[in-house]
Amino acid sequence: MKTHFIQTGLVLLVLLAVSCQKQQPDYLEEALQFAGANRPELEKVLAHYASDPNDSLKYQSAVFLIENMPGHYSYKNAEYLDAYYHALDTAVSLDYDKEVNKSIIERISAKYQGNKIQEFVWDSQTLTADFLTDNIERAYAVWIGGEWATHVSFVDFCEYILPYKGTELQPLDHWREYAKGMLKADLDTLHFCDKYKNSAYQAATVVSKEIIRLNQQDFPFGGIRSIPIKNIKTLANMPYGACEDYSVLALAVMRSKGIPVMEDFTPQWPFQPQSHAWNILLNNRGKNMIFSAGTSNPGELHNPDEKMAKVFRRTYAINREVMAIQRAEKHLPSTFKNYFIQDVTDEYMETEEVEIKIPAEFKNKYKYAYLAVFNNRDWVPVHYGKIKGGKVKFEKMGKMCMYLPVFYDEQGIVPFAEPFHIAIRGLVKRYRPVPANSLIATIYRKYFIAGHCYEVGHRMEGGVFEASNRADFSDAVTIYQIPRFTVQSGTVRLDTLDKPYRYWRYRGPYDSYCNVGELYFYRNANEAPVYGRIIGTQGSGPTNMKEVAFDGDPLSLFNTPTPLGGWVGMDFGEPVKIDHISYTPRGDGNDITPGDTHELLYWDGHGWISMGQKQATDIKLVYENVPAGTIYQIRNHSRGNDERIFSYENGELTWW
Repeated sequence: MKTHFIQTGLVLLVLLAVSCQKQQPDYLEEALQFAGANRPELEKVLAHYASDPNDSLKYQSAVFLIENMPGHYSYKNAEYLDAYYHALDTAVSLDYDKEVNKSIIERISAKYQGNKIQEFVWDSQTLTADFLTDNIERAYAVWIGGEWATHVSFVDFCEYILPYKGTELQPLDHWREYAKGMLKADLDTLHFCDKYKNSAYQAATVVSKEIIRLNQQDFPFGGIRSIPIKNIKTLANMPYGACEDYSVLALAVMRSKGIPVMEDFTPQWPFQPQSHAWNILLNNRGKNMIFSAGTSNPGELHNPDEKMAKVFRRTYAINREVMAIQRAEKHLPSTFKNYFIQDVTDEYMETEEVEIKIPAEFKNKYKYAYLAVFNNRDWVPVHYGKIKGGKVKFEKMGKMCMYLPVFYDEQGIVPFAEPFHIAIRGLVKRYRPVPANSLIATIYRKYFIAGHCYEVGHRMEGGVFEASNRADFSDAVTIYQIPRFTVQSGTVRLDTLDKPYRYWRYRGPYDSYCNVGELYFYRNANEAPVYGRIIGTQGSGPTNMKEVAFDGDPLSLFNTPTPLGGWVGMDFGEPVKIDHISYTPRGDGNDITPGDTHELLYWDGHGWISMGQKQATDIKLVYENVPAGTIYQIRNHSRGNDERIFSYENGELTWW
């Protein structure tokens, strides 16, 4: 993508040189000048439609495509790219095991890496008149003569159906022709129902269900191939894909059938380290309906309770405001190196406007400022604002997200104000360290408790800790019973138990398969756990045996073959007194783990300040003299990548 960013700068230089010669910008003329030697091909399209007064909308379609074409780009070596896609198509057509299939695809991708496939060309400078005219005709036919876009205005037609491709680097082939016959299912029968015959919703649902069917195989998502797959035929054949792969596939197939769809995305989740993309359908009421191609149909709930900071729509048209940022700023966050986006955050949630004063030391140094969210390691800018009168205003910001105001230069982000979050009622709470008001922080985890942890949290509720001096536990003493649903590590204090015992165990409750992540027995407080001979029920498989309950790896899982009657524990060889027992439930490995080296950091206004590294001896960390009032994070230097920021007030930890 680096090449693309360099080329984008060249586009801006050309367009800037042209526009500076005019009082009012003539976007069509700018685009034609940018086309260079290919200008006659584009003018041929305009002349073709200008000659027929009955084709006025087709002429306007051509104008829209051409004047917004600068910046759209494709791979240069089409033949080499075709060979890559053919190799992939051949590989996935073979009946191989999924891991073998994955390995073959990786080898194919590695083979085709290199300059032959990574060189780009501008669409304006390569598209033929025949290709562009054919695209306009096919798009116009399914809009005016089709069944599923009878409600679509010309303005919406230009974005929802007309574009000659749905994503950058998509091959400039006749995708509309072959995609129209893909995933056909029962679409042709809908017109027999008076209620359904012009329903974009019904048509999109039929196609969506077919895409979901393609996505039912248990293949890993993303992270496999290094060359993006943008060919629609190949995407349809692939037995796995990332969210954007399915969005692009849905976009092409539905547009080819005249179903009006676009793609929306959030550049960065404000609570985890990914972006996300999905589709929208323009229904017959003129409202956009969300769906995630491959997982949900239009109108079905899609991440309904996930916080989002910003949402953008991928457009064909140039966002002139974002282009202005690119003209003004030498260095840009990655999201805003693309000017084919539109801010649609307020279509998804109630938003707030935030105004921030620019510190005097930065006066006149920057023209734009940004708001960033945390992605587990770094701050990622997700929105921009133009600086005016010593202030910057950020519009349409999502609530309940932690933001950091930053500038952006050759070094990356430059923080200039304290982090803040916008509460549900719109109040802005800012965070700054107060060294004079220190706190004692007790921390059990380094990451929020996600849904998959919650879903198995009941499996230790009612579990019992027992001690005995007989191997069969016939004289067992109940030490403690876990009273409630738990998804966080816990400790059982044995202050009142003064008799020593040789055998100690955890016995799982009903329907739990005795699930437990880790168990730790301590003879003395503040010392490392002690170990004896591991005893208990055999596990359900080689990776779930009783030994994994004491292997120091919180991601390993003890699991018994049957849901009831399982137990696991220690034979210490002689009666011993245990000070306390700590336990970690089945989970995600983000609990504080004895033996691992952790580090608490706090935000001082400019960066992260360490409170020192500590090797954990138990399931919690305690830090004293921590500056209050700011935000924090815990890093595990021994394992794992999931690390979230949090605030800590009145002994309560809140994840952001």
